[in-house]
Amino acid sequence: MRERLFDLAARYRFIWLRKTVLSVEMLEDKHDQHQTLTKAILARDAARASELMRQHLLTPIPIIQQAMSGKLLTE
Repeated sequence: MRERLFDLAARYRFIWLRKTVLSVEMLEDKHDQHQTLTKAILARDAARASELMRQHLLTPIPIIQQAMSGKLLTE
């Protein structure tokens, strides 16, 4: 069971990476997110940094949901 879950996680991670890393637009968006997060951290704005980090960590979810529904599997 653990091996199966690991394989599924790797599969969706690959789909997410293919969709984001190979997209100039997504790379620029990630760069902007990182810059904004870094500025909040350096400003010691914990509330803003926490929210930005939460948003950043949740960005793969819609892509993974699309992959699970089969929408990205044919792209």
